[in-house]
Amino acid sequence: MLFHKTIKHFLFVTASLAAMTVFAAPGMAQVYHPPMHVGVRCQADFQNGWAPTVDVYPACSDFISQVQKTDYLDFYFNLHGAAVAFQNGNGAETCNPCGGVDSVDFFFTITHGTIANNNANYAGYAMWDANSIAWTPSMRFGAAGKQVKVLSTFSCDTFKTSDGLFWARWGNALSGGVKIATGGHDLLYVDNSTAATTNFVADMQSGMSIGSAWLEALWYANNSNHPSVANTGANATDCWNRQGATMASVQTMPALRDGSIGYVCWSGWNGD
Repeated sequence: MLFHKTIKHFLFVTASLAAMTVFAAPGMAQVYHPPMHVGVRCQADFQNGWAPTVDVYPACSDFISQVQKTDYLDFYFNLHGAAVAFQNGNGAETCNPCGGVDSVDFFFTITHGTIANNNANYAGYAMWDANSIAWTPSMRFGAAGKQVKVLSTFSCDTFKTSDGLFWARWGNALSGGVKIATGGHDLLYVDNSTAATTNFVADMQSGMSIGSAWLEALWYANNSNHPSVANTGANATDCWNRQGATMASVQTMPALRDGSIGYVCWSGWNGD
């Protein structure tokens, strides 16, 4: 299970990048969309045990095995010193060898998620480094570099909507032009997560919308999961239409930034 951890400190620690970069051409499976450049970052253990160890690497490996059938894998990194790769204005955020979110079309990560206990307007992702969190107010995805189109995060709580503070937490991150984002509005579990990540990608490859693929794959893998998908629109109708983006259409639909955003919409499935 990906437990959330209550964090009191906004601490960013830069450490050396320990990872493996993989450049691979898509396989021979039928391609339903122009190949995308995909980046993956996952973390199972944490420095000095500051967050609970969780078995995420099998799910990440299965995600990669499936996505390489149609798309390019640019990198598979851990989250050592990785907060900078999420930060708007930091050179690492658009740097492909650094594992930056905005250096690829599709960014996928699995790690612990949290809402800061001393500021509910902050959602964050746990890095390996002790007490290091990548906080959403420091993010602005889709505005620079390769302009990431899809942000997919297998993490608890970060997409919480029940308190009415989703946009307060995510407004800055989603105002950069990223077109669709997935996460968890409550707990997500690693039980059967290999099936979840494989089916998520396979459903997208078959032409299912990115949001529907996420909701269905995670929930059917474990009915206690709380998956969520969110995106922006010029207005309500546009927002819900854009939530139906597929791996093909997400590459060509126009990016919405700042003043062009008039609405934010989300869908979530509840666990048992």
